[in-house]
Amino acid sequence: MKMSQRVRPSKRATGKAATRGRIVSSASRLIRSRGFAGASVERVMRDAGLTTGGFYAHFRSKSALDAEVLAATLAGTRERWFAGLESRAGLDWLAPAVKRYLSAAHRDSPGDGCALPAVLSELTRGDKKTRQAMVEAIETAAQEFAAHSPAAGLDARRRALATLALCFGGLTLARALRGHPASDEMLAACVQWALPELHHHKTQGGSK
Repeated sequence: MKMSQRVRPSKRATGKAATRGRIVSSASRLIRSRGFAGASVERVMRDAGLTTGGFYAHFRSKSALDAEVLAATLAGTRERWFAGLESRAGLDWLAPAVKRYLSAAHRDSPGDGCALPAVLSELTRGDKKTRQAMVEAIETAAQEFAAHSPAAGLDARRRALATLALCFGGLTLARALRGHPASDEMLAACVQWALPELHHHKTQGGSK
């Protein structure tokens, strides 16, 4: 019996997938820098070099695009965030993860950084599917952080959630304060509170 041949996608299907990819990439860039409201269908399609009328051949609604793009963008952020930390554990994992996120470089590159600071306020009013994309991303990150979080007076999950709140909230405020000394202070303060062991170690070392 001959093995069935693998069916190759048609040129039309391949072209449609490529066009959809262009739309998602365009929306991802715009959402990071302008939020959902700033990434209108018209602007997304224009940025992708496509006509606005072609949007609905790929997505049922703007909300469907937002949910898909947010999920993909946050997954990409998480991959870059934790890259190279696979062999580390505990504070040796946690410290660089926190410092990467709450860094001046991350603050100053909203166009290719984490999308959450740009959309957090909008997500409080967002539809269920889009908010679910955020829930799943935060839950995945919380599990990673909990696996490496020393107790420090809290159970690992609560510390993980508090650390993520410091990361997302701190970066959002630091970007809003950019250009003022308080922006750098905000980043430093959030790192210190997220990593009390490092501060305690420095204090102990300085007192000797």
